[in-house]
Amino acid sequence: MKVQELLEKIAWQENELYNLYKLGETFAVYETPRLAEHFNWLASEELRHRNTVQTFIKEKTLENSAVIDHLDALSLEPYLTDERVEPEDLEDLILEALIREKHSYELYQKLSEILDGSLSQIFRMMSQEELKHAYRLKIMYETVHR
Repeated sequence: MKVQELLEKIAWQENELYNLYKLGETFAVYETPRLAEHFNWLASEELRHRNTVQTFIKEKTLENSAVIDHLDALSLEPYLTDERVEPEDLEDLILEALIREKHSYELYQKLSEILDGSLSQIFRMMSQEELKHAYRLKIMYETVHR
């Protein structure tokens, strides 16, 4: 796998999470209205992540970075095998989102350890944001699961 392919897959996954959260917002309007705003916020976060990664693609930011030497060691299988899902209800959607947030956190954490300087900081920040998303999702799950 090449760096550009990795980044394209990351952008796709961020877009999938964005779509999942927009669907969650729709579900919430009918099932648990107070959660709609949370899904909207999560969607905006994933959109920002996607735009950041798309900038890296366009500017070939990681093309000559240390990531090239570590692509095989990143163990990307869980992240790269996430496919489009069709949750039946809010509970399923939240559980799927939690899995994807975990995969994103792990990948961004690995990238932050491989890279130096501002790129390391960007991926560290994104990994921490994924943790915040997972925490918020857990609270939302408790609200739905009661």
